[in-house]
Amino acid sequence: PQRASFQLGLINAIRREFVRCHICCVCMILEIHTLILPWATRLGHRTASRVLTQRAFLGLCSIIMSAKTETASTQASLRENFERDGIAVVKGFATKEECERMMDRMHTLIEKWDATQDVSAFSTDKDQEKTQGSSSYFLDSANRIHFFLETAATQEDGKTLKPEFSKFVAINKVGHGLHVEDEVFKEYATSDKVKSLSRTLGWTAPVLPQSMYIFKQPEIGGQVTSHQDSTFLFTEPRQTCLGLWLALQDATLENGCLWARKGSHKEPVRRHFARNPAYFDGDTSQPMMIFEPVDTSCKNVTWEGGFPEGRDVETAVRGVGFEPLPVKQGDVVLIHGAVDHLSLPNTSISSRHTFQLHMIEGPTEGIKWSEKNWLQYPKGTPFPPC
Repeated sequence: PQRASFQLGLINAIRREFVRCHICCVCMILEIHTLILPWATRLGHRTASRVLTQRAFLGLCSIIMSAKTETASTQASLRENFERDGIAVVKGFATKEECERMMDRMHTLIEKWDATQDVSAFSTDKDQEKTQGSSSYFLDSANRIHFFLETAATQEDGKTLKPEFSKFVAINKVGHGLHVEDEVFKEYATSDKVKSLSRTLGWTAPVLPQSMYIFKQPEIGGQVTSHQDSTFLFTEPRQTCLGLWLALQDATLENGCLWARKGSHKEPVRRHFARNPAYFDGDTSQPMMIFEPVDTSCKNVTWEGGFPEGRDVETAVRGVGFEPLPVKQGDVVLIHGAVDHLSLPNTSISSRHTFQLHMIEGPTEGIKWSEKNWLQYPKGTPFPPC
């Protein structure tokens, strides 16, 4: 009975340690023998040590093979779902502690930010070309940490805070180089689990051009109109953008969770948010950025950059195939660069913080970052590897 109890306890301990630390199998086998010998000697069963070691080893092999099979099956299922729908959710990808650490760090960054300096409002509506397309502050944020305001919290100039809003409430997002400039966000962005996830989905040598922290403020958190991420992160000769949308807080129907049209990633990318040659050739009366048509074959997608027509927006988006994706803190939503997605305004009293990474396949895989993209690092500065 003592031997049986000890063996069972040992196997359970091995299971816990293997799952928790992924200890090297060889080291673990040596550890088994080291653990068993004194116990067996104490119990007066010297010869039993060999038998116990063998049994423990066989149990360990079974555990390892089972874990590998289970992991491979889960990964295959995730990739299959992602390739079918263009969107998928990995539950519990980040711990509560990781999420809280990123939110605490962002609070510190906002505390240090001088909201009276050059800032800009952010919107994705019909005025996006004007709002982002006429702001050097936006263009200069490529590999820096810049702060963007909610349009509802700014004066008509889009830059000055309304007196009734504090900067903590007025902020819409922070971008686009958190993964470059800040150690807390960089640690997550370059973590082994992010790297492993990208490989599971089929990316071979991904790099990270962009990161964003989105607040979706209570009651004033604006809508994000229907769009494809590859419109803004355009690659050649094929589209390779992958978004990792990490929920730092619960995202619900009330506070503006994501909505996606599953399977729409099989449609072509419809437009490109590109640098305007006219402006950069010297005509500063023109906007810096414009939307260039790429493919107009999807005649039925009439809501690009907006919402489907209808008296009630939620009913309208459901009517054309969008589905809500409520998620819990720590869940990550995987977004194919061509999938059609959006979010509705936050009408609740709860915020909806997210940290979003965007990666593309790297140059070693024959992929080129479009020279027309708004986001351009300083010459000679490569995107950090995933």
